[in-house]
Amino acid sequence: MITVGFTLIGRGTWSGGESYLRNMLGVIASELGGKVQAKLFLTPEQHAGVGASFDHLLAAPAIVDKRVTGAGPGKRGLIALAAGSDRAFADLVAKHAVDLVFEVAQWFGNRFPLPVISWIPDFQHRRLPHLFPRSAWWRRDLGFRLQTSGNRTIMLSSKDALADCETFYPASRGKTAVVRFAIDLDPGAVMARTEAARLAHDLPERFFFLPNQFWIHKNHGLVVEALRHIDRLGALGSLPPIILTGRTTDPRDPTLFKRLIGLAQTYRVESHFRHLGLIPYDDVVALIGATDCLINPSHFEGWSTTVEEAKSLGAPMLLSDIRLHREQAPDALFFPPDDAEALALRLLEIGQRPRFVRDSIAVLQGRQQIRRRDYAAALLALFEKTNTAAH
Repeated sequence: MITVGFTLIGRGTWSGGESYLRNMLGVIASELGGKVQAKLFLTPEQHAGVGASFDHLLAAPAIVDKRVTGAGPGKRGLIALAAGSDRAFADLVAKHAVDLVFEVAQWFGNRFPLPVISWIPDFQHRRLPHLFPRSAWWRRDLGFRLQTSGNRTIMLSSKDALADCETFYPASRGKTAVVRFAIDLDPGAVMARTEAARLAHDLPERFFFLPNQFWIHKNHGLVVEALRHIDRLGALGSLPPIILTGRTTDPRDPTLFKRLIGLAQTYRVESHFRHLGLIPYDDVVALIGATDCLINPSHFEGWSTTVEEAKSLGAPMLLSDIRLHREQAPDALFFPPDDAEALALRLLEIGQRPRFVRDSIAVLQGRQQIRRRDYAAALLALFEKTNTAAH
């Protein structure tokens, strides 16, 4: 039995990271029982926020300790850099018989006494450097340089990320592993809720769905421009509306959402660019189950959760033509991420054909189980290899 120690990904401020952790712990608990077990280390503040919500996925209730506070980044990271190890955190995990430690945007030191797996979600700062203030760019890049040149295993979510990692950080070569995550979703349960979710949000029978956060790299503006082009062709009235959800704040561009809504109003396409707000996750996946087509116009992704959800539910997809999307969903329809006219033509193509008939629930469930087992197998191989190399 290999015991892996985790901290809260994002330290309680990144909902996507928390979801990723829940999903990974769920796979460990359900697919790797008897081979791997997880222990979660929380600060008192984090425990006040998440409570016991992770405990059913763990070998024991989450371990709450002040020594977790600040472990990895900032001052503690600098101390670990100078001293070689975050001794306080090392003592804590050793006390709880942990074999491996999982590190995300943290630095526990190059001489940390236990083997470390560092997950790097993506290299957006290298691909889209103009979106990062200079200080933030350097902070992120120096962290990645430390991790990739150190004596840890680097876990990546795609071959696309692997290529970036080995290109930008050559010291990582020979230390990497690709582990494509698969979400914990039962297609049968979700598809049973689709009609209720559609009616609850007052949506027509046919609609497109874009459930991305309003971050600048997600490229919502291209959708507004595509709708403008369709309106100029006189075809907007025959097109299903595009329904949007997600957070509306981007610290890098605080006025982005307001500008997009204003632009849609200026172009008089707001009827087809409808934002529902931040709705419950169960409703989001149910609407993916109900939609004619999931849209993701993003300029960059590490491994898209919404694409993974659409795959699980058999939803057609219209995706920006970036390498990651080609890897993650090769059967989707694609458009260049800077070509509004091409997106417009794709939207008209889908909107004017009969509604897509999805595969049966049994087929969707079978495919999803295969994806989950593949994810579990990749995690197990990574844990076993890292643990064996340390001994």
